[in-house]
Amino acid sequence: MILANMAYDAEGKFAAFTVKSHGDSYVCGGVSMLVLNTVNSIESLTSQPFDCDYDENGGYIKFAVKGHRESGAGLLLDAMLLGLKSVQGQYPSEISITEINRKEM
Repeated sequence: MILANMAYDAEGKFAAFTVKSHGDSYVCGGVSMLVLNTVNSIESLTSQPFDCDYDENGGYIKFAVKGHRESGAGLLLDAMLLGLKSVQGQYPSEISITEINRKEM
């Protein structure tokens, strides 16, 4: 099962996430595509500073914006979360999404 923790900043904005483990190959591939495209888009299309740690072999990524979340990065993050929740709706036994306070990460 894929475990996804979505963390919110003090202003209640989605600003960090950790995704780990693997699920069904199709679901895992879809989740990986959503997550990696989001990180790559934030890096290429915004000026949002961030920290990112990941396992090159797959199965783990941790991402967090630095400072205040910019609107462009925010839109991309919110779109990713919408996509992940859609995947969860279709495959609830394959992905677990937990929404937490950023301090809990």
